[in-house]
Amino acid sequence: MAVEDGRNRYEVGALVASSKKFELYLCKQVESGRECLFQIATEVANNGMLDRTAFILEELERKAAELEEEYAKVRTDPKMFINYDLGFPELVDSFVCEEWKTNKSGLLQVNILGFRGIERINQLAPIRNIVVKDHRRIDLRTSAWIMGKSLKILDFAHSLGISVGRIDATNILIEADQHRVVFFDWSDAQLYPKSEIIPSEIRRREISETARAIIFILGGNLETREFPGEIDEQFKPYIEYLWQLADEKQRDAKEAYTQFYKLVDELWERVFYPFTTHSI
Repeated sequence: MAVEDGRNRYEVGALVASSKKFELYLCKQVESGRECLFQIATEVANNGMLDRTAFILEELERKAAELEEEYAKVRTDPKMFINYDLGFPELVDSFVCEEWKTNKSGLLQVNILGFRGIERINQLAPIRNIVVKDHRRIDLRTSAWIMGKSLKILDFAHSLGISVGRIDATNILIEADQHRVVFFDWSDAQLYPKSEIIPSEIRRREISETARAIIFILGGNLETREFPGEIDEQFKPYIEYLWQLADEKQRDAKEAYTQFYKLVDELWERVFYPFTTHSI
């Protein structure tokens, strides 16, 4: 079916995911041909949640653009960017949908979500699919860029007083060829006033959830703390640090990010490394 918001027209396609709060459909912006996701509240009571999600995505984008402008004044390489905006969906549009009829009274809120630099939505997939659908596990060096970019997103959000709310292997999306990492669902995110900071227990938990998701796709057992195969001695500090983060030993995402890359730089060169997996 086709829906309009007065400025743009969208062709809505297949349902790709659903939850108690919203449904996700593939859609295409008719004028540009751009593939997006059509996120619609399941009932009127969830309109406020989607509206808040839209506000948070706008805040993330506004601050990312501001920091990019500041960085442009001091960078020595014009091709270098901070790219915070690659770590969350782009809010393409947000409106109340008149065409989407419901048995309940009232109209439903819609967010149109896109991904910068991604032409086709199916380029992105939840990291959970690696284990559950593909029956594979990533290698340590592949885990480094997924974990590193995840911590970068977390540090950025926390620095703005925004907690992500839900971090697990279904909510971390990757595009393997471009080394893209996206935290998709911000519907449980909370924005803390400038006079407050995100409580320590929330920051610890979100760092922990990030590490646990990476351990999961490494094939690690979160109960027995075992990994498949032999871990070379040189990589044990890396594994130990992942467990420290998983055990909520760190409350500062920036420090976690810094310490993580100190370890990574001791182990591997900063050169492109292809997405690599092994059978489980």
